[in-house]
Amino acid sequence: MKKSRFADTSMEVTVGAFMFMVLLALGLFTIVLSRQNFFKKTYPVDVLFENVMGLREGDNVYLRGVVIGRIKNLEVKPDGVKVHAVLEEPVVLHQDYRVEILPTSVLGGKYLNINIGSLSAPMLTTGESLRGVPPADLVTEATQTIKDIRKALDEGEVLSNLKIIMSNLKEVTSQLGDGKGTLGKLLMDDKVYNDLEQITANLKTMSQDLAAGKGTLGKLMSPDDTLYKDLADAAASIRKITATMEKGEGTLGKIMMDDELYKDAKGLLNEARAAIDDIREAMPITTFSSIFFGAF
Repeated sequence: MKKSRFADTSMEVTVGAFMFMVLLALGLFTIVLSRQNFFKKTYPVDVLFENVMGLREGDNVYLRGVVIGRIKNLEVKPDGVKVHAVLEEPVVLHQDYRVEILPTSVLGGKYLNINIGSLSAPMLTTGESLRGVPPADLVTEATQTIKDIRKALDEGEVLSNLKIIMSNLKEVTSQLGDGKGTLGKLLMDDKVYNDLEQITANLKTMSQDLAAGKGTLGKLMSPDDTLYKDLADAAASIRKITATMEKGEGTLGKIMMDDELYKDAKGLLNEARAAIDDIREAMPITTFSSIFFGAF
């Protein structure tokens, strides 16, 4: 009987110890999942927002991209929503600090981001209430942007102009399909196609004649280098003549290079000019003498 009672007592102790271990494990898991550290000092921070846009308890608090705490709870106030956050590190804010609620991703989710401000700015007084920047609602902003674009299109008559342009394009394409107008005739008239085909054939024939060296232009473009040699010889002769003239050789060279000849030619011109002047001065006397002696 005593043995049976001892066995029952051992079983109860075992079951009790097992349940204690289970409860202890659950407590540890709860602490880990809730990210609470009861043995580490925390730093409470309260921030007042006009609207938190879906921020929830347990959301992360970031500083320079590092998680430093979480949202403890949210409290609705007459002038907004007070966010109570618990930080794992002390944060020193400056006068130009910025606390804002940002989206975790496009799919949803929010987090609290703290920007301590510039280090050159004065520090914030301890105990001073913090105010957060109103969060941006991407959906609302996108909707408003679409409304603004539509309003601008309506007020600027852009949509009306687009309707007119589309109507004109429809009319133009209809006329092209009916072969109206110059471009319509070019697109629909077979005669134009035939003419273009004939022009293409003529160009092909001309290019073949040129390649074969037929005609004046074909001979000029012929692979035969006789014409090239003749032009080269002519250029060499011209070069030789100019070189001879520069040296003062030959009649033309002497004329161009001899200064005495230039002076003689200049003197001859001066004498001819003086002779002409003498003739002009003697003409009145000769005329008077002829008239006087002719009277007798």
